[in-house]
Amino acid sequence: MKMKGAILFTVLAGLVSTGLAIQCYVCTSDDDVACNDPFESFTMTKQTCYGTNSCTKAAALGQVSRACGYGNSTVSNGSSDGECTTTKIFGIEATSCTCYLDGCNSANLPKLSAFATLTLVTAFKALF
Repeated sequence: MKMKGAILFTVLAGLVSTGLAIQCYVCTSDDDVACNDPFESFTMTKQTCYGTNSCTKAAALGQVSRACGYGNSTVSNGSSDGECTTTKIFGIEATSCTCYLDGCNSANLPKLSAFATLTLVTAFKALF
């Protein structure tokens, strides 16, 4: 009986820990050209990011970086869109995006907005 309890505890603990982790692509185009846009996700594997709530993608000077991140938890509502910001420092433009679903940092910049996606889905449903 003790063995069954230990096995059940181990399984439940594994389920809880995987539920709290997000999987993101983690790479830089400096190290791997497949990380650059257009992104070749079929050549990459997602990394489990424990203790983080988002995936990030940053692009500047033709270089791309994808990683685990900490986004605004009030935005983390299951939307893969998240948010992007573009800043210009000393004439160099940099874009940084944060999203909240597994593998969501695979998108090329710019990506289709949530409104455009919703419009396309609604139109598709109306037609079919």
